[in-house]
Amino acid sequence: MSECETIIQNLKSGYPGLAKWQDEVKKRAAVSCYTETWLGRRRYLLGIRSSDWGKKSFAERCALNTPIQGTAADILKLACGRIISGLPERLWLKPILQIHDELVFELPEDKADEAVVFIKECMETQPFPEFDVPIVAEASVGRNFGEMKEMED
Repeated sequence: MSECETIIQNLKSGYPGLAKWQDEVKKRAAVSCYTETWLGRRRYLLGIRSSDWGKKSFAERCALNTPIQGTAADILKLACGRIISGLPERLWLKPILQIHDELVFELPEDKADEAVVFIKECMETQPFPEFDVPIVAEASVGRNFGEMKEMED
């Protein structure tokens, strides 16, 4: 058994419901030709019924990935909305950049603690009451990427 197969087998052993979930997602996607994030955003899967193995397997991987990565993206979009709503009271806080699940801001040094509290509160808000795993955001502060230091809670 290859190293990759061993990792997959260990993952499925550690999470016995995973294989069932994967099968259900693929079956639903094959019927509907789309998959959804937890917030209902759809990703259409044009190749899910293809006779071409490559197109079909790509669509199946997208069907499995979207509920996970897409939902994470949705959660970040909600956090960004909360941050934007709070900017009028924090004119000193300037959003600069989003890199995947990371947000970059420009702000005065003396406002770093206040900014971290506000941004973490916005990012750690759990949008799914039934989901009992906390969302944890980490914060780093520095004059540039090379000087970043992680902030303690």
